[in-house]
Amino acid sequence: MQRNWFLLFITAAALAVFGLVGTVRAQEDAPGENLPPLLLVTDFPSQTVGTGESPSFDLTLRSGRVPQIVALSVEDLPEGWEAVFKGRGRIIQSAYVQPDKDVDLDLKLTIPEETAPGEYTFTVIADGEDGRSELPVTLTLQDKLPPNLIFEVDLPVIRGKPDGTFRFNVTLKNGGDEDLTADLSAELPPGFLAVFKSAGQEVTSLPIEANGTKRLNVEVESTYGVLTPAGDYLIVVRATSEQAEAETQLVAQVAGESQISLTTPDGRLSGELQANQSTPVKLLLINTGSAPARKITLSSSAPRGWEVTLDPETVPELKAEEQIEVTAYVQPAEKALAGDYMLTFRAAPEQSSAESVEYRATVRTSTVWGIVGVALIAVAVGVVALAVSRFGRR
Repeated sequence: MQRNWFLLFITAAALAVFGLVGTVRAQEDAPGENLPPLLLVTDFPSQTVGTGESPSFDLTLRSGRVPQIVALSVEDLPEGWEAVFKGRGRIIQSAYVQPDKDVDLDLKLTIPEETAPGEYTFTVIADGEDGRSELPVTLTLQDKLPPNLIFEVDLPVIRGKPDGTFRFNVTLKNGGDEDLTADLSAELPPGFLAVFKSAGQEVTSLPIEANGTKRLNVEVESTYGVLTPAGDYLIVVRATSEQAEAETQLVAQVAGESQISLTTPDGRLSGELQANQSTPVKLLLINTGSAPARKITLSSSAPRGWEVTLDPETVPELKAEEQIEVTAYVQPAEKALAGDYMLTFRAAPEQSSAESVEYRATVRTSTVWGIVGVALIAVAVGVVALAVSRFGRR
């Protein structure tokens, strides 16, 4: 008897467990039982756009229990506004939704241009066979900034050498609410070149996001190098897009630089000197640079015992492309032998590099003592000959 009751208890417990498992499986097989019959959602139910734009909302439809056809509509839409639903690129009025498959669609709005800025609220409706879902949407309109390009320059005026590069740091700002691509150009003085660089790369155009900025380097240099005359040179930089244009003025101040050279009037850097005699050597001092050379000191290097005097020894100022003649009075040493010797002449301006030139001097000894020597030898020979003739007879 007790055994029968025990078997009956075990059987009842087993049936209860199997019933519970079946219930859980039934719930797993029907997940929609705990979901709303119909749900309409969007990731961004509140948006802010500029006047004149045509905004859109990404929508998702979800059915909780059964497949159904859902009609789509918009309530409380402001007067004059138009709303269109699109699915897979097509205009739609309804959608077929299954419990295990969401449907994605778009709501596109067309807003009249004269609509005043402000906050507008309307409701998107999804009306299905098994339920209804309402989605409140808020759209804020604000005045849209027109396309606008602005240049900002750190240092619009840069001073430098004629053979240097003038680097201007520039910021180009897009002050509008639309992305722009700006083409870059420069109006330059004759003989000047300009290169635009962004992030170290040469560019001819720049994409700039709405309300964004881009850093830009404008590198300007002269093709004339040190021969570029001193002065202020105007560079006009422009940025142009289809919707806007901006320009700014830059100034390259060329300070000018002197460049001294030494030569002779005929270009020959050699000549003859007489031993024990001062000989003038003509030199030509030329400023081939673009700025005056000031306080030029003239000097020389010569072999030991030689005397060199320069006239003048200093030149207060030598203007650009100007030349003057300098005389070097050179006297070789008293016992200088005939032959070739090297002299060095230097010109050193203040605040500029010195210039030097080598001059080959050929020393010639005087022929007078040679004639005297020949005459003495001739006399000696004559005396010997006379003596031999006299005493030879005896």
